[in-house]
Amino acid sequence: MKPLALALLLLLAWTAGCIGTAADPPAADEIAARFVAAEERTEEFTATVAITAGSESVTARLLRKGPDCYRLEYLKPADLAGTVTLSNGTRKWRYDPATQTALTVAGPYMTSAFSDPPYPGWAEEVRGYAGIVAESLAEQNASYRGSESVVGRTAHILEVAGEAKIFEAPTRNREGVYRLRARIDAETWLLLGVEMYGSGGDPVLSAEFTDPVANTGLPDDLFTFDPPAGVEVRPMPTAALTPLFLWSIDDARRYGVEVPSSLPEGYVFNEGAVLPGAYTVLRFTDGTGDLEVMQRLYDPYREEPVLPGTPETMLLAGGREAEYVSADGRDQVRWRDGEYSYRITSGMLGRDELVRVAESVAI
Repeated sequence: MKPLALALLLLLAWTAGCIGTAADPPAADEIAARFVAAEERTEEFTATVAITAGSESVTARLLRKGPDCYRLEYLKPADLAGTVTLSNGTRKWRYDPATQTALTVAGPYMTSAFSDPPYPGWAEEVRGYAGIVAESLAEQNASYRGSESVVGRTAHILEVAGEAKIFEAPTRNREGVYRLRARIDAETWLLLGVEMYGSGGDPVLSAEFTDPVANTGLPDDLFTFDPPAGVEVRPMPTAALTPLFLWSIDDARRYGVEVPSSLPEGYVFNEGAVLPGAYTVLRFTDGTGDLEVMQRLYDPYREEPVLPGTPETMLLAGGREAEYVSADGRDQVRWRDGEYSYRITSGMLGRDELVRVAESVAI
């Protein structure tokens, strides 16, 4: 996107007079500029979208707010109807009222969540179709292909094509797109339809937008989910994410990791790993015993591996409420602080030693 250049194009479009007459056909760059400008102003967007990609077809009600919040209410096919997928940017849900089940995932794991057929996880990218079109029109020369009626609205048709791949399609197989055709509302400048084609001219994806509207004031609670009583909540499956391995305390500090300032006598750093925003693990040793400090994004819907037994409640420095438990030849102190949970686990170092380490972790 080039906002200044687009603003200039928009100014040209507004000063060029009435477009779309038989004597003076619309200029492609003027239409593109108006569409891109409208997309940049669109903080909220709602439409019913019918999508076809290969042999798969999906119809859903799309509600989008800002860059991170979206809600998809699936209407077709029949075995998917009623399913709702939503995200507020920090937690994602997929709720199936027919089976009374809900899958959820939080934090950086959201980008690695996946689903298997028949659920079309690829269809969630419908929230970004307008952005894909806007970026293509801003960066490529478009051709005007006339106008037609789309779901009762007059639409200008723009086409971008070339010998090189323009982008990868938002489909299950990420096919290359070599030609893009967009249908743009002649009054609102919102997207009414898009078609994507492969290198051989074969259709890759098409979408038709019914009743698109922008900036109507969508409430935030549309993008959150509170599981009703009786709903089974399970973690959404995610692909493995590769953490950054830490080979020294200097590595840890470089990545902003919280490092305990007090360790048992003789203990030195051994190894560690960090997945930014998700978890950090630091391991220390004196050559015979070990000490592990774990910080993890707290997720009430995902079970955390903790030592069994009845914990003893205590207060750490800064008023942090913690638990201490000793079981199976291991000691553990654990607590919550904001969005993260902490666990310090060792061999039989004892309560006082682990509390001293815990209190040395930055608040």
